[in-house]
This record gives sequence, C-alpha cells and structure tokens, in this order.
Amino acid sequence: MSTRRFLLRLPLTLLLAMAIWGVSRPAADRAVTALAQLLIRSFEVPRVTRLVVREHRAEMRRSDMRAGSSIPTVNLTPIHCNAIVLLALYLALPHALSRRQLERLLMGWSLLYLSQSMNLVFHVKFFYAAGFGELNATGIGEWSAQHYSDVAREVYGFLRHFTDLAGRSGFPFVIWLGFNWDRVMAAVGEEKGEGATPRKKAAKKRRKRG
Repeated sequence: MSTRRFLLRLPLTLLLAMAIWGVSRPAADRAVTALAQLLIRSFEVPRVTRLVVREHRAEMRRSDMRAGSSIPTVNLTPIHCNAIVLLALYLALPHALSRRQLERLLMGWSLLYLSQSMNLVFHVKFFYAAGFGELNATGIGEWSAQHYSDVAREVYGFLRHFTDLAGRSGFPFVIWLGFNWDRVMAAVGEEKGEGATPRKKAAKKRRKRG
C-alpha cells in the first residue's frame, strides 16, 4: 500500500477509532484506574490508597484521610484518549483485521495501556509529594512536606510532565511504528519506487535517442 492510500484512509479510520473509544471509554476508565491502583499499592506501606472512578475522573481516596477532607481527582479522559491515535494508525494499514495485525494491535495496546496507567500513577504520586494537606508558605502541602523529600517532588513532577506531554502524544506513534516497521518501510519504499519509475523511463528514452 502506498503512502498516499494510507493517508486517504486515515481520516476514515480516525472517525472509526473515535467511535470505538467512545463506546469503550467507561471500561478504559476502570482498566487504567485498576492497574494504577495495583502499582501504587504494591510499593505502599501501609496500603491506604484507593482509586475510585466517578464521572470519568479518578478519585484519590486514602483510608487514613480525615473525615470531611476534600477528595482530589484526576481527569481520566486525557490519559487514555491517545488510544484513538494508535487504533486509527493500525486500521489505516492494509489487512488490518488479519491475525498478524490483530496480534500486533493487542501487543501495542498493552504497552499503551501500561503507559496510561503509569501516567495516572505519576499524577497521584506527585499530588502526594506536593499537594496533600494544608498548603504552607511554599505552596507545598503540610502532609507532603513531612512524608516526601524535595528530590521526590522533582522526580515525580518530571515523570508526570513527561508522560503528560511527550508520552500522551508520542507513545502511540512510537508503538505503532515499532510493531509495524516492515509495513511502513515497505509503503515508503513503494512510494519512492513509483516516483523513480518515470525518471528511469525518461533516461532510457534519452539513451536510445543518443
């Protein structure tokens, strides 16, 4: 398949991917939140964090929170909507529903799912490190200042921003290209071959005239 045909199919597959994501959005909310909670609690002593999905947001609930405390939340839609890009790119390739491509899609989606869950983990951990409890003069929560160091705040802050900016937009393309390098390069090579054919024919004609 040529690059031109791929680009012509992409808007249609993008609409289809948006529809699929819209239908599966509640399931994606629960899946991303469940894995993020598992990862957080795996390294938490004691295990007090519980992430609850409500209206496409993840509520950070802790068993050691005081009654009546405000419950911080994270918007889940920006975290997993990049699945639209990955799915659209896969569907735009030829034989998208073949067994081989479906296997590649499953592997790619698994990696993207892990990155989405890690993005939520870093949001929660950064909030714990910087914004939990009454804010002090430096804008850091009182509880956070007692339980997390400045280095931890910097690390979690960097990881949150990295997975927000580079991760959300870049991971779908990197994953798609990584699992479909052969097909993408074949399409690029075909495009170059089609462009080179007229030049080769013109060169042959000139040689015959000479």
